[in-house]
Amino acid sequence: MRLKRLELAGFKSFAKSTTLEFPSAVTAIVGPNGSGKSNIKEAIQWVLGEQSVKSLRGKKGEDLIWNGSPEVPRMGRAHVTLVFDNADGRIPIEFQEILLSRKIFRDGLNEYYINDSQVRLKDVVALMARVGLGESKHNIIGQGEVDRMLLSSARERREMLEDALGLRVYQIKKNESLRKLEQIETNMRQVDLLVGELAPHVRFLRTQAKKAENRGLVEKELSLLQAIYLARERHEIDGEKKRIESAARPFAEKRIQLQADMKRITRTIKESEDQLALVMVTTEEEKKFLESEQKRHELERELGRLEGRLEMERQKLTQPKIRVIDMHYIKAEIQEFLSEMRALLQDDDRMDEAREHLLVLVEDLEQLLTKIDRGTTEETREESEWAMVRSLEQAITSLQEEMALARASLEGFEKARNEQRERYRELQQKIKYMDSTARALQEEEREILLTLQRHSFEEERLRVREQAYMHDTQSVSTQFEGDISLYHDEYAYIPNEELKRKIERLRMRLEEIGGIDAQTLQEYQDMEERHAFLTQELDDLVKASASLKELIKELDKHVKEDFDIGFAKVKEEFHNFFRIIFGGGKATLQMVEIPIRGGESEGEGGEMEAEGHQPTERGVDISVDLPHKRIRGLAMLSGGERALTSIAFLFAITAVNPPPFLILDETDAALDEANSQRYSAIIGELATKTQLLLITHNRETMKSASILYGVTIGQDGVSKLLSLKLGEAEVYTNR
Repeated sequence: MRLKRLELAGFKSFAKSTTLEFPSAVTAIVGPNGSGKSNIKEAIQWVLGEQSVKSLRGKKGEDLIWNGSPEVPRMGRAHVTLVFDNADGRIPIEFQEILLSRKIFRDGLNEYYINDSQVRLKDVVALMARVGLGESKHNIIGQGEVDRMLLSSARERREMLEDALGLRVYQIKKNESLRKLEQIETNMRQVDLLVGELAPHVRFLRTQAKKAENRGLVEKELSLLQAIYLARERHEIDGEKKRIESAARPFAEKRIQLQADMKRITRTIKESEDQLALVMVTTEEEKKFLESEQKRHELERELGRLEGRLEMERQKLTQPKIRVIDMHYIKAEIQEFLSEMRALLQDDDRMDEAREHLLVLVEDLEQLLTKIDRGTTEETREESEWAMVRSLEQAITSLQEEMALARASLEGFEKARNEQRERYRELQQKIKYMDSTARALQEEEREILLTLQRHSFEEERLRVREQAYMHDTQSVSTQFEGDISLYHDEYAYIPNEELKRKIERLRMRLEEIGGIDAQTLQEYQDMEERHAFLTQELDDLVKASASLKELIKELDKHVKEDFDIGFAKVKEEFHNFFRIIFGGGKATLQMVEIPIRGGESEGEGGEMEAEGHQPTERGVDISVDLPHKRIRGLAMLSGGERALTSIAFLFAITAVNPPPFLILDETDAALDEANSQRYSAIIGELATKTQLLLITHNRETMKSASILYGVTIGQDGVSKLLSLKLGEAEVYTNR
């Protein structure tokens, strides 16, 4: 995780939109007093969730917004964005780049954003706590706060260490659990009171329910007799209904099967018709076939034309080439003879060869005279005259290849058309067969429908009889709930008339008992259910309380164990940095017990008040021993020594659990030249573990930075930035 850039707009003196890039491990910000250097540190502190306007050198939130100047009008809001490179996934969000933004308006409204999604301050604090940026802001040391760590209380130092060691997220979880536990205990008290209030009323309603139960026994017997009386009629109706249903069921099932077959056949016909449409030769395919056929005819005509021309050219070249002998021909021959004779006469060494050659020339002259007498001569055909023949032969070969491809394409088209025709005929036959089958099924379905209509008439007559039975059933005030077959033998010998008399007597008895308000019974059921629900809820709250207490205990244990391990490492690093800065001496951290403020324990770190002892909690104390001085207490240190000791403590924390970045605002102001060099050397070593942002006037500190940002303020009162890469500056200086 790395701080990538900072964007400011309208924050304090940065009225205009300003962006600071942090590509290197160490970045220094310099500038004259009052130019707005510390505003950069405060912007970072503010966007990380700082709520104290006083710590940002203001009295109210409106002071953080550019208030205007004669040249630049005031703005209605301030906006700061921190951009983190999350390539290592340290921030638990699935983004390569994390944008943390905060806006404030003149009405005091604050808005927080993570990657342009609006969130709560609680979400920002929890997210930063996960990466070691807690509320103590140990990684941001402001101007004049260099000895803040020494002046802090032992409790505050412990909280600072917890933040630095990344334990604040567990503290947040613990505080959230404590709030939930407090709410659960409040709910438990409320539920317990409700259960106590409901108990007497539930007992009264239970008495009323007993009375209703006695009435229910009479009503049950009455409903039984009525059910037996009506069951006999019901039995006859059901028997007749079953007979009709049994007779109609085979036809109904057969009709369902026929409908399924009809759907299947219809679907098959549709699929066959779709396939029939697919196998039909389309106009485009026919067009392609005609084009291929036309192309083949054109190729045949062109081939015939070229073959005829080739034959003519070949006949022309096989005939002798006759040339009429004219003066030009004679002159050319004589000049050739003379040239050869001069060449022979000029070479004395070749006289014998010249005589032989002269004889040949004499013969050639005699042939020339013969040709002159004849008036014509035959000449040899030149190679260029055969070029046309070869060109025609190549063209014919190319056309023959195209003819072969065209014939193959036509054969493929013809074969496909034949296959399509055959498939077309098969599908037509299949559709015809399916149509005939469908008509047969429709005829069979009509016959079944006639049979089912006859059964429907019988069902309608039975339905009229059943409606009369239902009317008798509805006139009965109660219904028997149970299996009347269990009482069949007991009342089988009693005729219907006797059953009617018994029913009348039971009705009179119900009138004597009197009515029970149905709302009372409903209220009893509701109150009983509510009582059971509250009892169960109380049990659930007790379990949730125990679970939260166990969670708090585990969080305290985890914080204590991790704190003890981190404390030992910080203690060792503090001693090492102290010796480096002061050239010797000794510095140590100690765990001390301090009284708990307000007498309230804050978890595992404190001891509950028992046996008259005041409860305490753990804190962190610092003791130092400077070399060559008898100084053993922090109060005896000078301002510079306190600053160096605080720097050693800060660097020790950073070395053990490096925060994503560390901001030091003129923490080197109290250092002399020698200590400034040591400070710069430690800065270089610390830069290998975390990213540093230094606000300084010290030249030695500036040398340790790779990038310098100069802050200046113009006549309009607006802070402006000038940037310089020190590597490039050295190149320019060497020139």
